[in-house]
This record gives sequence, C-alpha cells and structure tokens, in this order.
Amino acid sequence: MRTITRFTHSRATLLAAGTTYYLFLALFSVLTLAYGVTAAVGAEQLARYVTEALTEAFPGLVGGSGIDPEELRSIAQATSIISAVALLYGATGAVLAASRSLHAVYGAAKNPRNFVRVRLWALGWFLALAPLILLSFVSASFTTDLAGRLLDAFDLDWVGPRLLLTAGALVLTMVLNFLVVYLMLGRLGGIRPARTPLLAGAAVGALAIEVLKQVMALLVGWVIDRPQYGALAAPIGIMFVLYLQSSALYATASLTAALAETRGAPAAPEGAPAN
Repeated sequence: MRTITRFTHSRATLLAAGTTYYLFLALFSVLTLAYGVTAAVGAEQLARYVTEALTEAFPGLVGGSGIDPEELRSIAQATSIISAVALLYGATGAVLAASRSLHAVYGAAKNPRNFVRVRLWALGWFLALAPLILLSFVSASFTTDLAGRLLDAFDLDWVGPRLLLTAGALVLTMVLNFLVVYLMLGRLGGIRPARTPLLAGAAVGALAIEVLKQVMALLVGWVIDRPQYGALAAPIGIMFVLYLQSSALYATASLTAALAETRGAPAAPEGAPAN
C-alpha cells in the first residue's frame, strides 16, 4: 500500500510520459553520437555492438527498412561543434528528466546546482550509464567474443555446449541491469535510500526491466510488421517501450522508498553515507 500510494501521489505515470518525451528526443542524438565516435576512432566492433543493441531493443529501427547506420555515421562526421553541443544537450536532457522524476517520487528538494553544473553533472551520468545500458543489450555477443578471445589467447578450442555461454550472458545482463537501477535509484533522486531497501529495490527493478526488455522486443517487432501502421509503426513501438521502462523505474523507486519507510530508516540526503 505504501508503494501504491507513493506511486499514485507522485503521478508517476505522468512523470513516465514526460521522461519518454525526452528519451525519444535523446535517442537519435545518442545514435548520432555513438556512430560518430565509432567512425572517428575506427571501432568497427563497437559499431556492431551499437547496431545489435538497437536491434534488440527496437527491432526495425536500424538496418533493412529502418535507419541506415552508414547514414548516421556520415551525419555524425559532418556534425559541427555547435551541433555536437546540441546533441549533448538532448542526451543530458533525458538524464535530467529521470532525475527530476525520481526527486518527485522520493519527495526530495530540487537539485541545488546551477544550470551549467547540473548539465555537466547530467553529462557525467550519461557517459557512465550509457555504456552499461548498451552492454546489457549485447551481453550475449560480448560474452561470446570475450570467451573466444580468451580461448585464442590460451590456444584452446571449445567444443562443448553453448549453455555455459548463455548462462554467463544472462548473469552479466542481470548484473548490469542491477547496477544501472542501483545507481539511478541511489544517486539521481536527491536522496540516498538506506542500503537494504536500495538493494532490494534494485534487484526487483533489474528483474522487471529484463522481463520488459524481452516482452517489448517481441511487441515492437509485431507492431513494426503491421503494414497498416505505416511509417508510424516504429515511433509508436519505441515510445511505448520507453514509457513502460520509465514506469517500471518509478514503480521501483516507489517500492524502495516504501521499504525504507517500513524499516523506519529515513533516507540520507544526497552525498551523505547510507546506513
């Protein structure tokens, strides 16, 4: 009841809708930046990871009938400094939207940093969280590639079942999901919940987000395959996925705050050591 009350009174569904707007705008900025960086440093493997992550998260967005990754690379390479700043502004806007929403769920005061500092703060968190989220979507390929490199280094051949690699990829995915949720719940909300509620909330959130990732990939693929939706199919599917993911995050934040209240351990202000 505490979780439901906090989720309802904070208008978390409305917060999720607002966050979805910023995430949707930031998505294409992030794509352009990601492909631009891979083109600049010649990291073909990283570009493949980016494309695979997008395919897993939003089937049909890139490749085939979607956006051509090569076009994104060309756009990024031709981007001016002013345009790059605008792209970073859009990406940090998504972090700020999530942070302000978590402040509302927790009942925390507004971020006291000035405009410049808060943007730099958001940029730092974006650079920290984005690689973790990317890796969580490509854990299977990353685990396979890493295992292959290790076997080659020791001059070994693996002829056993792929079950071990699949299990390793799943464990890596859940660890990354947990880490992302833990950092967001513990660092972006203006209040640091006590350690036990935070761990419990992050565990529930990691599981919920992974279930949503699997279900929503199927749903987005189904929507995109419906010709009656036309060009709107991909945006509809993408926005729906982002909305559900945002709602899950704020529901998890409500649970974390409710667990902290139940234990009678008040949350610590941001920057203070958690209990």
